[in-house]
Amino acid sequence: MTLGLPDHLVKRALSHALARAAHWFALTCLAASLAAILLLSLSTTSATATATATATATATATTTTTAATLATTPTETLVTIVALLLMAAVLIALSLRRTVVLTIAYLVAGTVATYLYTITVLGIPALFPSSNVFLVTLPKLALVMIGGAGVSARAGVLWSTTAFVLAEAVTVYAATQTEVPYGADVFTISTYLFLVSVLLLTVFVRREWSVQIALHRAMQTDQTRLLRHELDLRTLALGQDTTLQQLVALARAHPGPLSANLAGSIRDTLQTLRGTDWLTDADALSVEPHGGTDAWLTSAVYAAIERSRDRGLVVEVTGARAALGRLSPASDRELGLAVQQCLVNVILHSGIVAAEVVIESEPSSISLMVMDAGRGFTESETGADRLGLRQAVRRRIERLGGSVSILTRPGAGTSVMLSVPVAIEEPGGHAEPTEQPEQTETPDPERVSQ
Repeated sequence: MTLGLPDHLVKRALSHALARAAHWFALTCLAASLAAILLLSLSTTSATATATATATATATATTTTTAATLATTPTETLVTIVALLLMAAVLIALSLRRTVVLTIAYLVAGTVATYLYTITVLGIPALFPSSNVFLVTLPKLALVMIGGAGVSARAGVLWSTTAFVLAEAVTVYAATQTEVPYGADVFTISTYLFLVSVLLLTVFVRREWSVQIALHRAMQTDQTRLLRHELDLRTLALGQDTTLQQLVALARAHPGPLSANLAGSIRDTLQTLRGTDWLTDADALSVEPHGGTDAWLTSAVYAAIERSRDRGLVVEVTGARAALGRLSPASDRELGLAVQQCLVNVILHSGIVAAEVVIESEPSSISLMVMDAGRGFTESETGADRLGLRQAVRRRIERLGGSVSILTRPGAGTSVMLSVPVAIEEPGGHAEPTEQPEQTETPDPERVSQ
């Protein structure tokens, strides 16, 4: 039951489980005691009426025997029922809040109820010739269960032992008053020994610490591995998004003073590298993009394209730009960074200063294609140091559950298709309008590798 639980929760879990089992067992015993008293009361009333009706037609000796058999009175039965109900009420209060005061109150109420119940039942010697009958032991069993509701195992043993001694003491006293032979019942003794054994086992039996420690260690190792992997990905992405892009921008800058845009971009990059904000969950800082036309102007894709234009790249955008409002903050941010890397690759490797971005909207996804008519390349022959497409593009999109397709060949340009999933709109909901392309000219087939 405790396998896999942290050590500080094991004792609490065992204590609550044992207390709940003890409470239900004690309530069951008290309910059986009440039922027994009610049935005996009805039997006594019926027998008394029968004895009265036949007293005039039978011998005096028979009447005397019947009267001796029915020694209980309605008042005694009512008092016993009230005492049992009070004992049950204190037990319910104890199950809701385990305190020393309620525990002592349960011992007192249980002792009184056990005495009244025992003396009432043993008052019918014809039915109960000895005190060790199971029906007589029901409130005693409920009283002994107080040990299972202890705050700790050692306290539970103490309370249970006290309850056992009190229960046996009042049984002996009740048997003496009713002149019924006392007998130590095996039911109460067995219940007491079983409960004490369980309580002691929770204290002295050595748990499988090696299994417990191995489970926690494996969980910590797995979590550490995932955190390190995530940190590595963020570090690689940071290098692609900052250092490499600024180096490309500086390499393409005209001789002389830096432009205001390039100088500001370099300052932002240095601030990012000096700080630690990139280690935090950037998605938590994201804001839901606005719907409609404003979704394009507030999207990370638009920001990435504008930064590339500041670096001298001519970018033509066509397609359903407003559909970017369907993206979640995380998808919008990652897609924008992936597009930014694709445009950096155009600046760095294509040999031209123009690119085209086409946005398409599907019911369950948004696709974005970055195309250029540059020199192209063979993807299988790219070096291991070319991490732009591998780290900053492909892995970014795949972590979102999307896909990346690269169509290229030497001399025929490059097309990178980015596809990310989005929530499917409910039937009857507002459909995202698809804008008409700014230009409907079909791209040259030579620019896209087959």
